[in-house]
Amino acid sequence: QSTPQLFSKSAVESDGARLFTHAVFEEFQEEYKCSTNTLTSRGFSESNNMELNTVKDALRNRNFIAQYNPGTLESSCTCKLFERRGVPCRHILWIYLGNGLEKIPESSFAKRWTKDALRDIKSNHKGCVGVGDVDIIDKKQIEMTKLWSEVHETMGVLIGREKEHVEDLCKLIKEFKEKLLPSVPAMTKHQELEELLGCATNNEITILPPKISKNKGSGKRMLSNKAKAVACARKRKRMCNNCKQMAHHDKRNCPNPFVERPPQNVDDEEE
Repeated sequence: QSTPQLFSKSAVESDGARLFTHAVFEEFQEEYKCSTNTLTSRGFSESNNMELNTVKDALRNRNFIAQYNPGTLESSCTCKLFERRGVPCRHILWIYLGNGLEKIPESSFAKRWTKDALRDIKSNHKGCVGVGDVDIIDKKQIEMTKLWSEVHETMGVLIGREKEHVEDLCKLIKEFKEKLLPSVPAMTKHQELEELLGCATNNEITILPPKISKNKGSGKRMLSNKAKAVACARKRKRMCNNCKQMAHHDKRNCPNPFVERPPQNVDDEEE
């Protein structure tokens, strides 16, 4: 990959361009620009070999507390950008620049976002491929990785060889499998899931009832035609000005809007 364009001549930014991929470096470079332009110090203290820096962020108009250990170069910030994105935040970079660091500590970036992430791909004993860190892999998994490397190398050697060599290898694998299976207890689906995930699963799952939302009209039961008729019969009848009958309707909702009325005499109107 080509080297991206740098914002300054800082060694920290150059180290970020060397470490991160282009997409992640754009986010890192934006944090670096903000660390040089929008931050000011609001306080400093020390506690248990940790430097506590209160940093004012002008863009967000709030204060953040950034912790830094000069001995181990470990750092953390209350903005939690590193925990969410795996990239050091502007407040941590501000501390690095203030302490004159020229390289980003390994504890301040996620290895999955670096250009060298694919170089440490390892196969586990399930045949799955994943990115692993040698420091956190147990000895058994390291031995399994070596075993898979030997298997792949052996299969490469067998290509082009005679059929008898392949049959001899299959025979050895079957004999070892028959010897091993009686001593290995069968794994349950729960145990296989835990081994695949690499962590213990929770046996108790608590499902809470959903929140009841009260909207306009909710909670009212729709009445049947019979219930509507019974409720209507209980009402007091009144005179309709349209049909001139005692009923449960008025002139606005009269079922006979066009009722023939006797013609009125003109003389009666004049009177």
